Amino acid sequence: MASHGLAYDGCNFFRQRLVLSTLSGKRVKIKNIRSKDDNPGLRDFEASLIRLLDKVTNGSRIEINQTGQWYH
Repeated sequence: MASHGLAYDGCNFFRQRLVLSTLSGKRVKIKNIRSKDDNPGLRDFEASLIRLLDKVTNGSRIEINQTGQWYH
């Protein structure tokens, strides 16, 4: 992974950001995922995509906190 990363706020284009981050090898940090929603954080389908990307990549480091903030 490259040492420099990208930071985003919110869930807009979440899947596209994950895929492009994986393809480019750039780190990405996405915070405040649905933070104002009644049910904040990741949805099940988004968590499934993260698990898939983790399995098909080598050396990924993924961290998700309780509020759904995500690091790759």
